[in-house]
Amino acid sequence: MRQAQELRKLLDSPRVEHILEAHNALSASIVAEAGIPGLWASSLTLSCAAGLRDNSELTMTEVLDVLEAITAKVEIPVLFDGDTGYGQFSHFQQLVRKLCLRQVGGVCIEDKIFPKTNSFLRSESQSLAPVEEFCGKIRAGKDAQTDSDFVVAARTEALIVGLELGAALDRAERYAEAGADAVLIHSKDRTFAPVQEFMARWSGAVPVICVPTTYYSTPLEAFQQAGVSLLIWANHMLRAAIGSMQMVANHIGEVGTARDLEDEIASVKEVFRLQDADGLLEGEKAYLQQASSASAVVLAASRGTGLDELTADRPKCMIPIAGTPAIEKMLQSLRAEGIRDVSIVRGYKPEALTPAGVTLFDNPRWQETGELGSLEVARDVIKGEVLIAYGDVVFKRYILHELMSSDALITVVVDGSRSFLASGRSADRVRVSGPPPDLYDESEFYLERIANHLPDEDVDGEWIGMLRTRGEGTVQLLRALDEVLAKPGGDELEMSAVLNRLIESDPLAVRVLYIQGDWIDINSLADVAKGNV
Repeated sequence: MRQAQELRKLLDSPRVEHILEAHNALSASIVAEAGIPGLWASSLTLSCAAGLRDNSELTMTEVLDVLEAITAKVEIPVLFDGDTGYGQFSHFQQLVRKLCLRQVGGVCIEDKIFPKTNSFLRSESQSLAPVEEFCGKIRAGKDAQTDSDFVVAARTEALIVGLELGAALDRAERYAEAGADAVLIHSKDRTFAPVQEFMARWSGAVPVICVPTTYYSTPLEAFQQAGVSLLIWANHMLRAAIGSMQMVANHIGEVGTARDLEDEIASVKEVFRLQDADGLLEGEKAYLQQASSASAVVLAASRGTGLDELTADRPKCMIPIAGTPAIEKMLQSLRAEGIRDVSIVRGYKPEALTPAGVTLFDNPRWQETGELGSLEVARDVIKGEVLIAYGDVVFKRYILHELMSSDALITVVVDGSRSFLASGRSADRVRVSGPPPDLYDESEFYLERIANHLPDEDVDGEWIGMLRTRGEGTVQLLRALDEVLAKPGGDELEMSAVLNRLIESDPLAVRVLYIQGDWIDINSLADVAKGNV
């Protein structure tokens, strides 16, 4: 169904419908994904997005380019805020023809003088166009449309400039008689009362649209009872974007880094999703030979100890951290880093661990075996570039980004803060070829030993349960895994046994990526209470 038909359906709906502002193809995609049935292409927000005033400074050509991008991206109908139609009746006719060519559903024009000024700026000093002149413009637009369903909505600013309700009603009736498909009654009042009175006296000649920017707290039922056909939420997407961008800019300006923002803002992966990057990937799979991307194996078989109440019906990785299960936080970070091929090894309460979009392996002997017993179950998917991680680790996203950016064949993440010494908790203690640097340092560090019994004075930090291998490093890891598993009781051992075997074969086999905190391993109620890292 064409956009214009869809827009007419919204206007003719027996219930009050609503549409939301979009100022480019990206915001239009987000509105469509939210299930909102239509878009308002606002002159205010289109102008602001272009760095211009809402004073007819944005040209018709510039607006049409944006509208073409929007209608090419989404299928929901667009009602364009056409201001005064860019001049006299002939300019409006040109606009209507070009909107029809771009599959825009309709246009709304207002009865002010060109160039217009925004309704909320010096409103009572603004002038309205003569009624006959504006009615002629409506007739000209209707005669120019090439899509019979195209909607021309007439907006009266009578209440905005301070005229009485009777004048607003008279203008609206005249506009309907001139052929307008709908009228928009605009008000700057902080309550619904003026529009409600307008509706009580309205003849019902055509559907009525309103824009509750200043009376936004009015309940939906009130609009329905009054007989309003369509609500326009006219500037909320841009206002939300401005607030978020100011927050990010101020933070980076103050501290000089985006590290603490990554968990608060949309990931680059989400940007790619909204751009339909996967569509390009599918095309590349069909038409280009391409190396496989990174994969991940997440070990999530254990119940954990000391968390009996929280794990009575779920494995440890499903415990919510700040409202989100730990494993889901990890999956979000993996997706943000472009890792789509994820395998999870389950054990305790496998029926409680069924995230979408992953491959599931089960270790039925999870109580008898260690981490290597679980890793063995998923051995066949350890190939190419692969991340191996514990499912109960919650971390800042930058840690994964830096790990996946390492150019080493095998890299492990080590927390050099040694915070476990003060807390007395158990840890995968490590000795490294050098202590963590106090300042930024690109020196290469290598793992020399990992064991939970290393003496305090011999410890440089702790392994956080994340490693990544690529190329020959993955081959080396599998060789070491097989050698350890071949020994009696090998499947009862932890990952440290494989890492130590790698070090025995080559002292420079395992590169260390140092961090300082910004992660937790869920081992106690205190860990759960920490919430976000």
